Amino acid sequence: MEKFFTPRSMVVFGASVTKMNLGQIVLINNKHIGYPGELYGVGSQEGNVSGVPVYTKVADLPCVPDVAIFLTPARTVPALMEECGQKGITHVVIESGGFSEYSHGHHSLEEDVLAIARKYDMKVIGPNCVGVINFDYKMMMPFAFAKEVPSGGVLGLITQSGGVGSSYLQTFAGFGITAGKFVSIGNKLLLDEADFLEYLIQDPETRCIALYLEGFKRGRRFFDLARSCDKPIILQKSNRSKASAKIAQSHTTALSGDDAVVDGAMRQAGVIRVDDEMDLVSAVQVVGMPLMKGKRVAVLSRSGGHAVLTADACAKYGFEMTPFPPSFIEKLKTIYNTRVIAHQNPLDLGEIFDYTIFTDILEEALKLDEFDGVLFNHLYSADFEGEMSRAFLTGVKELVARYEKPVSLAMISEREEILDLQKKQPFPVFVSPLEAVEALYVSRSYYEKKTACQKRGRLEEYDLDLETVLCIRARCKKEKRIPLTDEALAICAAAGLQPVKSLPLKNENVPSRIALRYPLAAKLISRNASHKSDVGGVVVNIRSKKHLSEALAGMKSKIRNLKPSPAIDGYLIQEMAPAGVECFVGGRRDPAFGPVIVVGLGGIFIEIFKDTSIRLAPVTHSEAEAMIRELKAYPLLAGARGRDLADCQALQNVVCRISALLAACPEISEIDLNPVIVHPEGQGVSLVDARVFFQK
Repeated sequence: MEKFFTPRSMVVFGASVTKMNLGQIVLINNKHIGYPGELYGVGSQEGNVSGVPVYTKVADLPCVPDVAIFLTPARTVPALMEECGQKGITHVVIESGGFSEYSHGHHSLEEDVLAIARKYDMKVIGPNCVGVINFDYKMMMPFAFAKEVPSGGVLGLITQSGGVGSSYLQTFAGFGITAGKFVSIGNKLLLDEADFLEYLIQDPETRCIALYLEGFKRGRRFFDLARSCDKPIILQKSNRSKASAKIAQSHTTALSGDDAVVDGAMRQAGVIRVDDEMDLVSAVQVVGMPLMKGKRVAVLSRSGGHAVLTADACAKYGFEMTPFPPSFIEKLKTIYNTRVIAHQNPLDLGEIFDYTIFTDILEEALKLDEFDGVLFNHLYSADFEGEMSRAFLTGVKELVARYEKPVSLAMISEREEILDLQKKQPFPVFVSPLEAVEALYVSRSYYEKKTACQKRGRLEEYDLDLETVLCIRARCKKEKRIPLTDEALAICAAAGLQPVKSLPLKNENVPSRIALRYPLAAKLISRNASHKSDVGGVVVNIRSKKHLSEALAGMKSKIRNLKPSPAIDGYLIQEMAPAGVECFVGGRRDPAFGPVIVVGLGGIFIEIFKDTSIRLAPVTHSEAEAMIRELKAYPLLAGARGRDLADCQALQNVVCRISALLAACPEISEIDLNPVIVHPEGQGVSLVDARVFFQK
């Protein structure tokens, strides 16, 4: 991979010697910025571009270049790659697009490219990308004109779209952020986001990694790398709606996937997910400071009104403005003569105009163990206080490094002043109290997620009865049907989860004696009516044998009258479970991330409220606990409004065991336990219904 970022030589295919074209631009760019390696071109005519020799055949090249860059029509790429393979070139960047236009039947042009790449053991970036930039090495592959290439950056940038990547770089420049390495991966035919994430994690010069993706090709590998990474990873993932999925599919053949799965996986891995470019910029800036390790913030403000705005923002994001201790107030009296404004948090500094006092007060606030970070609202006039404000910023940077706590600065002044400040000052500058608080929230959330990753605990080893599961699968496959309700519950039992006591019946004839306690529930067993209540296939609170016989007869009659009529494979008689909070536990296989586990509010409410939490399976008990605590319905389990505290430990056990089953048994494509009735603390859960689907 290193060869893509520090190639000793490059050849550009499609470089014209007679007119300006994309290939020519790449050669000119590298000559202009001082690329230290050898450059060559291959085109339809021999000649040179700014002193770079251009040949008509690959075989005529005087050496074997480290990297070949293609800017030729898509249809020409396979033949040129074959020539590269024969020459010994192993690293290829295909910037050309339009490959989908040459697909026919079950064959595509991209398949031809893949076959050649595998034949010669080539590494390929693209197609439909702009390649790599190494700012320190003075090497760039994109075909847009470059004025200069700033060096010394510690940010690594991976982007699926070359256009979005270019806009990122332009925006970064406006905020004093310098990238170190950049790669646009396009259609990800061979190399994908996981390959370059792994490279940047290992790169000693990269301290922070940012990504723009439209989809994941190897989501599980990306997740594993991100979870074990100590460097901050910031992701903007688009393609979150049906409309954008259609565009992304035609643009980059991206996997759209389930965005809720991406959310859960990134939270579990400790990745910072952002919604737009400006959020990404803010995140890059704030993770460059010491992290916010708690919720307690000290607010210092030169404006009383902005102090009020800050208090609102802190409340919105769950920060606590702990009162200043008396020792701090006494210290303030030795720093400046207080007159009117009260000493409280937020602390109004509107009566102070000596900038050295600001620095002293900030330092005293950072010393306090009562606070995890500081927010400073600095309202000033650029004409009269601009120079002093820049000096103040330098002092803030030194204090942050000394006390290892974040200081979020809201610099409030004329627009031109703030734009100039953001571009030239390396220390993060925000433009409002809300933006400054949001930055601290990103810092705190990232710290909490990474801490949770480190303290996730060990995965339990469960004694799973996979033989029973595979036996049920074989039976279903032979009979060309999904598992029936009793079989689905048997699969739960194979995971060590005992369903409520039940008895399957082949028909509506009730045995003279049944070893179940009344009241009972009766359910239809049907291979093509998995939602039994929708077809009248559930009767509850049955209190006698006579009532049971009548319920089964009525159910049969009702179902027979439906058009079309579902199959009746039998009936399941169950003991009624005690009351509790109805939850849902389930899982499925995501095409990019593999097995995922879901927990949420269950029963009839799951489709209405969609209150769920998702993680990649398998999960530890601490991860299962975090999932349950995320739910909006968690107060129902935590004993809100005088309710009994629910047995969350038992619910965690269900989540962990089902996640372990999904991970251990790839034959299961989907499993739903709904409802899982959670009883008061110490009384466990009741599993009353389940659905299972196997891979086809």
